[in-house]
Amino acid sequence: MAKPNRYPNPDLMHPSASELMREADKFLERLAIGTWTPNVDLCETKDSISVRVELPGVDLADMSVTIQNGLVRIQGIKRERAASQKLLCYYCVERSYRKFQREIRLDWVVEAQRAAATLENGILRVELPKLGDRRGLLIEVPITKK
Repeated sequence: MAKPNRYPNPDLMHPSASELMREADKFLERLAIGTWTPNVDLCETKDSISVRVELPGVDLADMSVTIQNGLVRIQGIKRERAASQKLLCYYCVERSYRKFQREIRLDWVVEAQRAAATLENGILRVELPKLGDRRGLLIEVPITKK
């Protein structure tokens, strides 16, 4: 069964409003399936793009980073540590223990094969080297005879 469209025709909407509604839908979908969304910083330097993600308490073995079609996907699971037998009950539980996923669309052309990721003090840092500007570069194209 197709999901009903809750919004007017997106072609008639301002582009930013349409994007905002898509993001709202993604957020509500994440709430429904029990995921949490870690905070992300996206930074640019002259030579690279840097993605920093807050993942406190997440083990390296429980996360993955993939790059495909200009999209960086960071996903995994944050597991709850075994509680002490001395605890009788919780009075407040604000930390999330569940699956997570963040997708970052890249507006830059990067060399995905040279990407590197490090985890230090609960911060995952993904470095994506930019592909050098190739405009004006002379490339000789071989000619074959048919």
